Amino acid sequence: MEEIRLSRTYTSEEQKQYLRIPFEVGENIERIEISYAYLRHKQRQTPYGEEKREINIIDLGLFDEQGQLCGWSGSERLSVVVSEHHSTPGYRRLPIRRGTWQVALGIYKVETSVEVQLTIRLVPKQRRWLRGDLHMHTLNSDGIYTTREVIAYAKHAKLDFIALTDHNNTEQNKEIGNPQGITVISGMEYTNYGGHANFFFTDDGIFTANPLSNTKEEMQATIAEAKRRNAIVSLNHICDTGCPWVLGFDIPYDLIEVWNGFIKPSDMQAIAWWHQRLAEGRHLAAVGGSDTHRIEQGRSHGTPTTYVHALSCAPKDILDALVQGRSFITATADGARLDLYLGSSGLGETSTWNDGLEGEASVDGAKQGDRLILISDQGVEASWNAEYDGSLTFAFLVEKRRFYRIELYRKTLGIELLAALTNPVYLS
Repeated sequence: MEEIRLSRTYTSEEQKQYLRIPFEVGENIERIEISYAYLRHKQRQTPYGEEKREINIIDLGLFDEQGQLCGWSGSERLSVVVSEHHSTPGYRRLPIRRGTWQVALGIYKVETSVEVQLTIRLVPKQRRWLRGDLHMHTLNSDGIYTTREVIAYAKHAKLDFIALTDHNNTEQNKEIGNPQGITVISGMEYTNYGGHANFFFTDDGIFTANPLSNTKEEMQATIAEAKRRNAIVSLNHICDTGCPWVLGFDIPYDLIEVWNGFIKPSDMQAIAWWHQRLAEGRHLAAVGGSDTHRIEQGRSHGTPTTYVHALSCAPKDILDALVQGRSFITATADGARLDLYLGSSGLGETSTWNDGLEGEASVDGAKQGDRLILISDQGVEASWNAEYDGSLTFAFLVEKRRFYRIELYRKTLGIELLAALTNPVYLS
């Protein structure tokens, strides 16, 4: 963390002025923290007791790298925070971009002179595991909950992020507001009679193009418009018996939803389809989503949950990490957590193969009797059984393959079902 400390004395001749103090911000900064201190009150003893008198008032604000005032708190707060995920009330949420930012000081009142001590902290981005649900609906389409209620349910499920994906509709994105403790990604489920696809936005998420497509060409034009907006496109429940994706895969898409709600045969078919693309040499990340319209048996917010290793809680950093495949899917928000390394390379990364390269597969939250399977483009490479509850690690020798990934199976009501799976670690 970079810390900038500045101190300057202002006199009564400078009061009633707004001043700017520039500072430089580099790449990959998650948030800016600003605090300041000065002598505001003077105390003196009188015959009637101690008297506190205000002698100096210094206001605080911030300009971004484009010279736009992005927040003003006056003299009410001695410290403020600005980031894309969370900002102090009165300050806009915005990405911290490289450039020259400026602290704004309002020299409102100075009795004679006052020293102002200013501290600016530039907190870098650092990868952390976040858990979320990328597919859910509100009253704005065929869900039964308001946007606020969906966000509350997601927070109750202890999710760190969600995407609101109403059918052919982005009205829900106008209702997000500024919820604390959770990142809400603006989305839309593009819906036609040939399949569904989620659009994830990093802007305001208001999609005004006509999504109602009667032909493949109109579908392609709709997706092209989403990509023009830099949206991330995820093809949904591609093998579902009711609404599979039948429009072909010769379109620009970034993610594939292989797990939709409670695990079922159509999800296993989607996983097999995805695995075949990986075996053919494509780097394609898999995600899961609950597709919750209402809480019911086998479907609720965070069932399944996608864990992502993101640089920050900001929507763009979450989406970037998802596209990179730095993620795994687990049955519930508190389900088993998986990890996989080939040498020092983790999920979504590429390791250079060499003779003697070692791998490590791990499970946190394993249950006795769980079965962990190591899979490559050549098929099943190894299988391990959990002999006790808790955290387990398995080492293996890496063969010359295109990728490795792992799946965890657990008996539920006497039936062995998929409980978690990872994206691959690739090999070159």
